[in-house]
Parts: sequence; C-alpha cells; structure tokens
Amino acid sequence: MASEALREFFRDKKSKSAGDIDWHARKEAWVDAVLDLYGRIQDEYLAEPVAEEFVRVTIRPKTVVEEHIGAYEISELVLLVGNEEVVLSPKGMNIVGASGRIDLVGDMGQKTIVLQPEEGWGIVEARTPTLKIVPLDEDSLLRALKEVMRR
Repeated sequence: MASEALREFFRDKKSKSAGDIDWHARKEAWVDAVLDLYGRIQDEYLAEPVAEEFVRVTIRPKTVVEEHIGAYEISELVLLVGNEEVVLSPKGMNIVGASGRIDLVGDMGQKTIVLQPEEGWGIVEARTPTLKIVPLDEDSLLRALKEVMRR
C-alpha cells in the first residue's frame, strides 16, 4: 500500500500535468524571444560591420517540430562574411534547464545559445567538468564566432 506522502506526490504531479500548460502561449513567447535576440544582434552588435559591408545579414524560415506543440515556423539568422556562412538556428523551447536553444553553426563547429528563465540569453562556453554559461553580449558573441568560423 502506498504511503500518504507518495500518494500526495503523485497527486501534485498530476495536477501540474502537461495538459495545464498553455503550449501556444509558450511557443509565441519563444518565437518573440528569438526575434528580439536577432534584433539585438543586428541593431547593437552588428550595426557597424553591416554598415561597412563586412557582413550581410539575412533571415530565412525554418520549421521546428516539438512535442506538445507540433510543427511551427521560426526564423534563422544568417550571417554572410565573404563566402562563409554562420547560422543561428533555433532548435526548440522544450530544453532541459532552459527555456529554449539556438545553435550557432559555422564551418568549424557549433556553439549553443540558451534562453535561461531568469538570466536571459547565454552562450554555453563549457559543458565539462561543469556547465558554464556566460551572458550573451558582444564579447561572448565574438568569442563564439571565432570558434565556429574558419580562421
């Protein structure tokens, strides 16, 4: 026979089940957060390089499929530097320990950008021996770009 504590645990879990989550609202918030990030990157970090024509920025659509949500459209941000392309490609919002994930993908590898519930956007700088996430700013973006782009 189950103890009262065990029964209470499962009762609480059931009352907070996935059916109580407004998945549409979470998806809309995720898409808006991604677009806000792209705006910040373009308007703050890349405004001068774009004006000087060192980099071109384009947006292209991408379809993501996630559990509980299904398929939805979201944008990728593409940076073109000469003949090299770097893509900020959203992976989804159902991420353990984060509210969403975007991969920064270049010819030499990829870096992970995460949306943390309280801290905002950050870049995963190390996974081992312990997870290290630094806030996304111009300097951390530059370090990430140097890692994923050809030298």
